[in-house]
Amino acid sequence: MTRIKFRFARHAPLKHISHLDMMRLFQRALRRSGLPLVYSEGYNPHLRFNLALPLPVNVTASEEFGEVYLSETVSPDQFVSTLRAQLPESLDLKSASSEDYKAPSLPSQVVAALYRATLGREENCRAGSSQFRAALDRLMAREEILVQKTKKKKKQAYVNVRPYIIEAYFKESGNESPLELYMLLQAGSSGGVSPFFVIEQLEKELNCDCNNKAFWELHRESLYTDKDQFLQPLSEGM
Repeated sequence: MTRIKFRFARHAPLKHISHLDMMRLFQRALRRSGLPLVYSEGYNPHLRFNLALPLPVNVTASEEFGEVYLSETVSPDQFVSTLRAQLPESLDLKSASSEDYKAPSLPSQVVAALYRATLGREENCRAGSSQFRAALDRLMAREEILVQKTKKKKKQAYVNVRPYIIEAYFKESGNESPLELYMLLQAGSSGGVSPFFVIEQLEKELNCDCNNKAFWELHRESLYTDKDQFLQPLSEGM
């Protein structure tokens, strides 16, 4: 049995589809490809396929990952050329590599994600670059940023997500360049925080009446795994 890890980008035409729709899109493309797919055993067998981390709606991405198990040996180059022919142009399959099929699953390896939020030009918000930077400094100085979450038995509880914001900063840019906010956020099975929530909290610190969904363009730059207590890009080794 072969385990293939692949890397892809999601462009703007597909940014409005949900994670479940992304899963269905890949599954249908894999079935059409004729690749020797592996299914689970049992009464209701399913394709042995994963995406590393759900991608939020309205977010594009340049370095996403998936994995699939094959019953026969297929070279990474052959896999890419075969599957690419079944995917829409706005889903760009970039590369693939053969992985140890006994290694931990791809979703279990993800611990963080880097997002880039580009500020649009909106007349209803007149805050300048210095005001945004000061608001971010105040936000990052807080010890607690609480979000209400539903626990077991549908009980509501507040969770402090400030530790999940590993790093957040504005990229230095010229006066004519749009302001870009970079957010390195914890993600995966150990818990995480939405980039939209971070932007919402930033705007509360700014006290600016802006619509974050229209005001910001979000893009996921890369995913990270944990090795020897240091973050490293999930793409390393491909």
